[in-house]
Amino acid sequence: MNPKDVLKLSLQGMSQRKLRTGLTVLTVMIGVATIIALISLVTGVTASITQSLDTIGPTTIYMSASGPDGIFTNAQISEIESLPNVSSVIPVLKFTANITTSTGSSPTTILGIENSSLGSVLGKLDYSTGTLYSDSGTGQALIGYSIAYPSSGSAPNIALDQPLYLSGIRTSSGVKTVPIIPTGILGEYGTSFFVDPDTSIFMPLTQAESIINKYSYNVLVIKATSLNSTSALSTVLSDIFGNSAIILSVQSITSTVSSITGTLSLLLGSIGGISLIVAGIGILSIMMVSVSERTKEIGILKSIGFKQRDIMLLFLSEAVMIGVIGGMVGMAAGAGGSYILPALLSSHSSTSSGFSGAPASAPTAAHGGFSRGGASGFGGSSSGFGSSSSSSVSFSPVITVQTLLLAFGIAILISVAAGAYPAWKASKVDPIIALRSE
Repeated sequence: MNPKDVLKLSLQGMSQRKLRTGLTVLTVMIGVATIIALISLVTGVTASITQSLDTIGPTTIYMSASGPDGIFTNAQISEIESLPNVSSVIPVLKFTANITTSTGSSPTTILGIENSSLGSVLGKLDYSTGTLYSDSGTGQALIGYSIAYPSSGSAPNIALDQPLYLSGIRTSSGVKTVPIIPTGILGEYGTSFFVDPDTSIFMPLTQAESIINKYSYNVLVIKATSLNSTSALSTVLSDIFGNSAIILSVQSITSTVSSITGTLSLLLGSIGGISLIVAGIGILSIMMVSVSERTKEIGILKSIGFKQRDIMLLFLSEAVMIGVIGGMVGMAAGAGGSYILPALLSSHSSTSSGFSGAPASAPTAAHGGFSRGGASGFGGSSSGFGSSSSSSVSFSPVITVQTLLLAFGIAILISVAAGAYPAWKASKVDPIIALRSE
C-alpha cells in the first residue's frame, strides 16, 4: 500500500471525528509539554546553582563558628594554615546592623574582610560604580547592589562619599551607631551562596573589629591546593573542630545539588510520563471505538483488495499521527511553558527588595526563583555567611535537544503501543460479516 495513500486515509479517518481526535491529541500534548517544561526548569535551576558555585571556586571550603558567640582565633588560623593541602585562609568577621538610607531603615549583614581577599570570597569583583575600600581607610564600605537600588530601574538611594549610618550594632559595651562612607556599589550578582553580595555591606576587617570590639572571627574561607584534596581537607577540619564549627565545601554542595536535582528531574519526568500513559489509554479507547464504528468500511476495503497488513497499517498510522501531532504541539507548548511558569511564580512572590523600610525578602528573580535563608549557619543571620533577609536563585530554563527528543519519542512509542491492538483487531475483521453490519 502506498505510504501517501496510508497518510491520506489516516487523516481522512481522523478528520471525520474531529472532536474526539482533538481531545486525544490534547492529552498527548499535555504529557509531552509537562515532561519538557518540568525537566527544563530543573535543568535551569541546576545550571544556575552550579555556575554560582563554580564562580566561587570548587576548592573553596567555608567554616562557620557554631552559635552566635562562636569564634575563630588567630592561633586557630595559624594551625589551619599549617595543615597539608591548604592554599590560603581568609578570616571574615560578620555582624548585623540597621542601615538608614533615603528610603528608610532596614537590617542588613556587615562583612569585615581584607580588600585583597574579597575577590576570592565572591568569586569575582563587579562594580556598578565607585571603587573598593582601602584596608587603612576610616569608615569606608562597599555597598551591595540591592541596598543601593531597592527596586528595578530606580535611582540609587545612596551617594558615594556621603555618610550613611549603621545602627543597632550589639557590642560588649552596649548598642552603638556608627557612620560609614560608601566608596563603591557592587554590581548585581543575583544567585549566590554562603554570602549574598546584593544585600550585604563589606568593609575593612580591622574596621569591623573596631566597631564591634571583637578581634576574632566567626567565618573562615579556606582554599585547598587542588580539587582532589578538598574532600580530605574538609574531613581533617571536621576532626579538628568537631561540633564547634560548621564546615561546607563547594565540592560537596555541588555533588549534593546534582544528586537532588537528578532525582527531582526523574520524579517530575515521571509525572509527565504518567500523563502520557493516560494519553495512551485514551488512544487505545478511541481506536477501539473507531474500529467498532468502521466495521463496514473495513469490509469494503477488504473487498476491494486491502490485505490484513494494509488494514493494520491504516489504523496504526492513525494512532501514530495522533502521537506525532500531539508530540509536536507539546514540544512547542512545553518550551513556552518552561518560560511562562517562572514568570507566574515570580509574579506571586514578593517584589520588595528588603531595603525600603521594613524587613522583606530580596528581589525576585528575573526569570524564576526559589527562596533560601534561615536563622543560623551559612544562610542565616546569627553566624556564618548570609543575609538577614531571604534571597532568591534566579534561573532561566534550559531546553535541550535531548529533552525534546525524549518527550517526543515517548509520545510516539506510547501511541504505537496503544494503537497496536486496535489495529490488529481491525485487520482480523471478517469482510463478509463486516459488509452485513450496519
